[in-house]
Amino acid sequence: MNTSRLLSFILFLSVFFNLSAQNSTNSPTSMFGIGDISTGEAGKYVGMGGVGIALRSGDFLNGLNPSALTALDSMKFVYEAGANLSLEKYYSSGKSTSSVTGNVRNLGMGCRILPSWYAAVGIIPLSSMGYAVTIDQQVEGTDGSTISSLFEGSGGLSKIYLSNAFKINKNFSLGANLSYVLGNTTQSEVQGNTTIKEISYKKAFYADFGMQYNMALSKKWNMTLGGVYGFKQQLNLNNALTVINSSNSETLTESLHPKSQYLPQFFGGGVALNNKRLTFTADYKCTQWSVMKSSNSSVKFNDQQQLNLGAEFLAGNLFENPWHYMIGTGFSNSYVVIKDKKPLNSYISAGLGIPVMTGNLLSFGVKYNTQSGSNTGTQRVQSLSFFLNLTFNERTPRSKIY
Repeated sequence: MNTSRLLSFILFLSVFFNLSAQNSTNSPTSMFGIGDISTGEAGKYVGMGGVGIALRSGDFLNGLNPSALTALDSMKFVYEAGANLSLEKYYSSGKSTSSVTGNVRNLGMGCRILPSWYAAVGIIPLSSMGYAVTIDQQVEGTDGSTISSLFEGSGGLSKIYLSNAFKINKNFSLGANLSYVLGNTTQSEVQGNTTIKEISYKKAFYADFGMQYNMALSKKWNMTLGGVYGFKQQLNLNNALTVINSSNSETLTESLHPKSQYLPQFFGGGVALNNKRLTFTADYKCTQWSVMKSSNSSVKFNDQQQLNLGAEFLAGNLFENPWHYMIGTGFSNSYVVIKDKKPLNSYISAGLGIPVMTGNLLSFGVKYNTQSGSNTGTQRVQSLSFFLNLTFNERTPRSKIY
């Protein structure tokens, strides 16, 4: 990799770190666990419902299955950058609140290193915490007197990854993501003149793996089978509690030893059917969040089951930058369970990929998500999210790659 490419990517990373400090959620349930989990929706196929375990393409980075890198064009460096904007509305106890959030979704670059070895580096958000909740509590020993407490939280985790993929033969590929997860969350409670603030610094090394097998079903149709697996990994926590009394300017700080937090084990599989113009694909993924333990007796963590379906149609001349039309849907349960209530998430999405110059693609995606709450007695959430992603490439002679 030459110096200009390296400097460009370092600039990308600095922009990401500046922007990723912004919260990408305002959900009260983000106060639990490590926050709201990023679904991994980024890149060219965000309009297909977030599928990716069995998808292959020569001109985009598939972060959901590292083995898909072996489909990259051997003569190109591929770069990606994406962001999103979400309009969210929360309903609870007959009241509603609205918010607007946005963040960088992905930055990455990848290429072929050797004839059977492909690699990519990048950074993506993993989770986000952002909430502000006021609760009126009755004062014991009084006749109905109450006092208000303000609970606030912010922060999140990001993942820096190095992906490697190896083409075992023309049909079978294996891949691995080696990642460094880091970030911090700040949670505070303000009651009268007293502020209690807890800051948690989190980090961990993490590894997950993928495979894909591609085969021809007929002269027109191909099928790809994909699988992914990730280990459970404990987060290294450094927590500090600060108590501030504004009436006498006293401040007390001490270290905490909270319950362990983990990046959970997960496994999943996918299948894709495609010809020159059409692609149909489906993913299933199970993430074992039940390994997490809550310090709140009314809150526990549940294994998350997720099913995604997607389709894509290529219009125009297939050899001269076709347009991409995408549609998708998905279902999952929330990994946070409050008072044994288990809300469900469902969403639909659509996307449009517009060719920009030769070999580059500007993708737009829109997603409508709803989290059911009316039948469970918990908060109900509706959101409308807009995604923008640019995939661009630089053609490079092989002699400069290896």
